[in-house]
Amino acid sequence: MRRLGFVLLGLVLLLPLAQAETSERAALRARLAADRVKMKFLKNEEASILGGLQGLEKGIEDKVEASERLTLEIEAAHKRIQELTERIVKNQARLGNLRGRFGKRAAAMMRLRRARLSRMVRRIKDPNDVRRTRDRFDFVKAWDLELIKGMLDATSSDRSMRFELSEKKTQLEEDKATLDAEVEAAANLRAERQALLTAIKKERIAGLRLTRELRTAAKKLDAHMGKVMGTGAAPDAVPGGFAAQKGRLPWPTVGRLEVPFGKKVDPESSMVLVSRGIDLRAAQSAPVRTVFSGTVAFVGSRAGFGRLIVVDHGGFYTLYAHLESYAVKVGQQLSAQQLLGYVGDSGSTKGAYLYFEIRRGRTPVDPMVWLSR
Repeated sequence: MRRLGFVLLGLVLLLPLAQAETSERAALRARLAADRVKMKFLKNEEASILGGLQGLEKGIEDKVEASERLTLEIEAAHKRIQELTERIVKNQARLGNLRGRFGKRAAAMMRLRRARLSRMVRRIKDPNDVRRTRDRFDFVKAWDLELIKGMLDATSSDRSMRFELSEKKTQLEEDKATLDAEVEAAANLRAERQALLTAIKKERIAGLRLTRELRTAAKKLDAHMGKVMGTGAAPDAVPGGFAAQKGRLPWPTVGRLEVPFGKKVDPESSMVLVSRGIDLRAAQSAPVRTVFSGTVAFVGSRAGFGRLIVVDHGGFYTLYAHLESYAVKVGQQLSAQQLLGYVGDSGSTKGAYLYFEIRRGRTPVDPMVWLSR
């Protein structure tokens, strides 16, 4: 009769608290809707960046090809400049020889002009030899001068061509330097875009994973919406210790499932939080009982938990938080469904409720898998 009285009292007190459960559900739905919009945006951004990367890749390839062509042109110009330089050097050497030969002939002619006429006359047997001798000297002189003039013209032409090629080579090198700088800038931009694409992909994948988890949480809320848990009798325990009781454990108190295990959405901030246990909205001072036999490992207050009891079940632990008061002490041996304390609002920001957690060693597990339905 006393347990039935607590149940009826809990039902009466829980009716106004359905509004809090509704706000949790509304926040979850709003977050799912916002995430759907965000996923569409990220998908569009991903497609846009991929398209931009393709255009960027094509631009880089074109610039690299143009730079390679300029490299070939620079090498060809450099080779041609070397050839012209070598030819100019050779022509300069030939020009020196010609000038030397011409100088010797000129000196010889000057000596002939200074010779006495009588001596020249004595050497000439025929009067026509005078004219022929003069013509021969003039021809040799003209020939040497023509050779020198031709060599000077060729050298001047080669120098002019080398200058033009040097100017062209300098311009090609400047164009290539500009092009290489553009390639480097485009490559840096590509690296930034690829990093951004990777970040967006990771965010989208993480968002999709979070969406699946939130949908699972929403289904859990929908499945238990409006249901008061812990009012029925739990199945009898089976041999095998705590590990064998999956789906058979009794509920620690009578209440509504307000926050399921896993991801949840805070109604005030809309932030996604991780719940390592479940929140059971229960009546103030409702009894809290251990779900299985064990030993009390901890009794006391902890930040974020308020008044807390931890029970050791041999490799498994159960946590009961935000209690009003305790009914056990550390080291006490407990039987299944033994009274631990009473529901309260210690350390709570949302009124009276019980936070319940099951851990396998240090790893939290979903209590809904272990509790009876």
